[in-house]
Amino acid sequence: MKESTLIKEEAYISPLGLYSSYEQIYVELRQPHCMDSYHWHGQVEVNIPFEGDVEYLINGDAFTIKDGHIGLFWGTTPHKLVNTNDTKNVAIINLPTHMLFSLPLDKKLIKEITHGAVIQSAAQCFITEEHVSCWVKASTGTDISFGQLMIDEIALMIKRMSLTGWETQTCKNKINNKITQVSKQSQYYVQQILDFISNNHNKPITVRDISNHVGLHSNYVMSFFQKVMNMTIKEYITSMRINHARALLVDTNRTIMDISLSVGFNSTSRFYDNFNKYLNMTPTQFRDISRNKKAI
Repeated sequence: MKESTLIKEEAYISPLGLYSSYEQIYVELRQPHCMDSYHWHGQVEVNIPFEGDVEYLINGDAFTIKDGHIGLFWGTTPHKLVNTNDTKNVAIINLPTHMLFSLPLDKKLIKEITHGAVIQSAAQCFITEEHVSCWVKASTGTDISFGQLMIDEIALMIKRMSLTGWETQTCKNKINNKITQVSKQSQYYVQQILDFISNNHNKPITVRDISNHVGLHSNYVMSFFQKVMNMTIKEYITSMRINHARALLVDTNRTIMDISLSVGFNSTSRFYDNFNKYLNMTPTQFRDISRNKKAI
């Protein structure tokens, strides 16, 4: 009995691990270092420097994230760290874009981020290095309750920034093709697609709906979306719906059927199939495990 239990635990899949690495929350706390070249990715990047400011370049535009402030930008814009100013540590959090869009944030803030701006909290945040250390452990562990707690705390941090004030560091939405293979045109259309999905994720959405919205051929839309976001449109939509469902399962007493329909699945069975495929457990199991651990 004990042996089979150990085998089951070793085979257990972290609830934070979805179809691809671009759908996971990545959290790191380390001493910052300057970067030799630009890099880019499909997630939203959050930086919090501790005991010092850090300076970045985005396509040649300089910006500074102040000590203890939250810096937030869309990682598809090429960026690199150019000055650490002897900062002790920096928290680096990469969020799936669908997670950001599922939060009740100021629409202007969302628009600024997806149009290439760097956002910084107006005031120092209440997050400490100890908080981030806990998130690092949760992001690499298999404990579902601590994983969901990490997601909730990061979401609350961003919500607080949206409510208490933020400022735009840079708003130039230019893509230098010498720096990245992601064209300015592709990034522009992905912005339109993300906005459309965000506003309609609780309704049936097809690639044709999206291609009609942006006025481009479906095959072309699927191609550049996957190139920029490193996942398919279908994966992105499903990820956003699952993320929304997870929050409702933990924070509300709504029925599974109600949640499945409200997040955009057209049937409870379809919701169960997708949820189990993503998280290796049923919605009911997820709710029970999360709540039982919280009650301890």
